[in-house]
Amino acid sequence: MLTILQKANILRKVGFDVPARPDDDLSTNAVTGSTVKPEGISQKAHDWAKAIETLYVAYVAARAAKSLRDSEEVRQTAMLQKLSSKAYA
Repeated sequence: MLTILQKANILRKVGFDVPARPDDDLSTNAVTGSTVKPEGISQKAHDWAKAIETLYVAYVAARAAKSLRDSEEVRQTAMLQKLSSKAYA
């Protein structure tokens, strides 16, 4: 499972406008994947993590939708090529 920091880096690399990470208590393990008590993270860090999660879900959904569109396009092209070859045979 990816950490929040890994997700933020992925989003940044693919061109998303990632909000700036708060400086307050992100040195805790809360955003790096380790378990931390809920009171161990500030509201700013929690809000930032939630924003990153939301952006990441949107990114993954967009990739899945593109993959489905590409697959459908390949399927339709193959079907049209098959029909075209039968029409000329």
